[in-house]
Amino acid sequence: MFVFAVTELVVVLEEDHQLGGWFHVALLGWLVWWAWSEFTWAGKAIDLDRRSVRVALLGLTGVTLLFAAAIPDAFGGMADGFRFAVPYVVVRLGGLALYWIGLRHDPDHQAALRNYLPLAVVPPLLIVVGAALAAEVRPWVWLAAVFVDVASALAAGRGEFRVSPGHFAERHALFVIIALGEAVVGIGAALAGIDPTPLVVGTTAAAFVVVASQWWGYFDWVQGAAEARLASEPDLRRRGHLARDLFTFLHFPIILGTVVVAFGIEEALLHPGSPLQPAAQVALGSGLVLFLGGFLLGNARAGRPLLVERAVAALLVVAEIAVLGSLLSASAVVAVLAVTLVVTTLVETRRRGRAVPTTKV
Repeated sequence: MFVFAVTELVVVLEEDHQLGGWFHVALLGWLVWWAWSEFTWAGKAIDLDRRSVRVALLGLTGVTLLFAAAIPDAFGGMADGFRFAVPYVVVRLGGLALYWIGLRHDPDHQAALRNYLPLAVVPPLLIVVGAALAAEVRPWVWLAAVFVDVASALAAGRGEFRVSPGHFAERHALFVIIALGEAVVGIGAALAGIDPTPLVVGTTAAAFVVVASQWWGYFDWVQGAAEARLASEPDLRRRGHLARDLFTFLHFPIILGTVVVAFGIEEALLHPGSPLQPAAQVALGSGLVLFLGGFLLGNARAGRPLLVERAVAALLVVAEIAVLGSLLSASAVVAVLAVTLVVTTLVETRRRGRAVPTTKV
């Protein structure tokens, strides 16, 4: 159901290219991401072999479909706000309840969760409060919920959370696949609605190379390196801090950037022979910078040297969009971005020599 939620985030941008639309997609993207993250943290605590737990998870999965369907209209009238808020609150609070119950046989871990819960229950309540307010006020109340989410995660750092590096890396890699899959679906949907002229086919190929380069940039070595770094931290409290920062916090720009790039690619495919529309320029430029920037920040948090190739690529993307975005056709701009990402990948791969192996824990 989170796959559908990512699709609906792209719809938000399709319906509103103004500044408010960008703000809304970032805000809703965070809320979707945080709901996913809470289930990821709870994953090792919940006994999935119990039928009652499976039934509860299936029920919450169904409720996720309801709030995902309401994403495009979440900032409409009060009824629209509640259509999103009510099922979202059920998913968030239900996930927390499963997390708490799943730790009932582990009092030490449950004690750590007590540092998180007092603040963690506040954001869902703020989502409901915001739904009852005017559409102009609602985003700011929901933004306050985001800040409380961050504060709750920081407060949880006082406790000792047990994190399985293998499980944690795998779950977050899955969401990256979901986001990249949305881009592939967008390419296919755009291609299905237009004649496959040589220009369209060429633009489609370049767009796919952009997405494939994003996939390679994550799965060639980053996933394994993040997992190995997490496994190398022997202190459980510091491992929890590292997991929070590397995955819960710093994967968000990677995910959001991928979603925004998906929108930019769809816009480019609609008019491949014309200059990129301003919204598509912003999407492709900011999306790729967010995507690359997430790796730069994550690598720094892991105590590793600067990823020079990705830093240079981010600067090149900004320059290419700023200089060429309005001069060249959409097809040509996407091709230039594809070449930039491919060269970045080749140089980085050659320098590293080999992918970092995954450490299973």
